[in-house]
Amino acid sequence: MSALPLTIRFVPFTATDYRAWLTMAIPSYAVGHVEDGQWTLAESLQKSAEAHALLLPQGEATPGHTFVKLRAEGTDEDLGHLWWAEVETGGQAGAYVYGVEVEEPARRRGVARAAFTELERLARERGLGFVSLHVFGHNHGARRLYEELGFAPTNITLRKNLR
Repeated sequence: MSALPLTIRFVPFTATDYRAWLTMAIPSYAVGHVEDGQWTLAESLQKSAEAHALLLPQGEATPGHTFVKLRAEGTDEDLGHLWWAEVETGGQAGAYVYGVEVEEPARRRGVARAAFTELERLARERGLGFVSLHVFGHNHGARRLYEELGFAPTNITLRKNLR
């Protein structure tokens, strides 16, 4: 990868991009729920596929949902992807981030930080009042990044395993 991109631009998914993403997203989401102890391994792929189908009944064309590749400004280099939807919570419109992924060679180089900066700019431009997201408890690196970016907890579920 080239030097640290100071700016990320969003490139909309094609239908091919969406299919490739979905092939990876379903097992990834399943693993997250297994690691957090919410689903068994045996049920995880089916539950993840059902959750994606329910949330995205029209695939990448589901109204209100946006899927973009993260591209370093001035290059054709795709560094990852971002999925969010415009939502309303408590009478206020905002952006809910369902997923962000940075390609392995581009990690720890400020790509996610730059992507969130661009998302915030776009959200403000659209008149949205907040950006929110969910992060698995075991994902300490992501939690640290989100805290650095100014995200604060709104709900916390704690669990103590007894075996």
